[in-house]
Amino acid sequence: MPPMNAPLRLNMAERSAVVGKPAGPADPWLTRLVKLVPAEIVAVYLAGRPFAQEHYAGWWPVACLVLTIVVRAWGTSDRRGPQWRSVLVSAISFVLWVYATGGHFLTLQVDVNLASLAVLFWTTLVPVFWRGEPVA
Repeated sequence: MPPMNAPLRLNMAERSAVVGKPAGPADPWLTRLVKLVPAEIVAVYLAGRPFAQEHYAGWWPVACLVLTIVVRAWGTSDRRGPQWRSVLVSAISFVLWVYATGGHFLTLQVDVNLASLAVLFWTTLVPVFWRGEPVA
């Protein structure tokens, strides 16, 4: 089985000479959404939160944020390097999910309801505006 090359990288279709027709493969909205929300790290965060609650409550999300950046840089990397915009979007998504689930970073806390609304807007709109890079 060949190795996967940049499984989380977003691909935007090249512009076509024909109006309305993409010239190459593109990731549809739902695929972009799935690639931009770091569900694997949110799961790690939620699984480890009960164990970290007593001594490392503010630091556990920071560790998971670093893990998000590392995993997403690797997952979007191809011969052109990591897709840093996607890494940044995933990092912001993770931060929003932490606050939406009642967590906090160090001592900074945000209202859970506000964070939940931010998650709804962010996850709906970001894939509309960030479509990735043309396939090289």
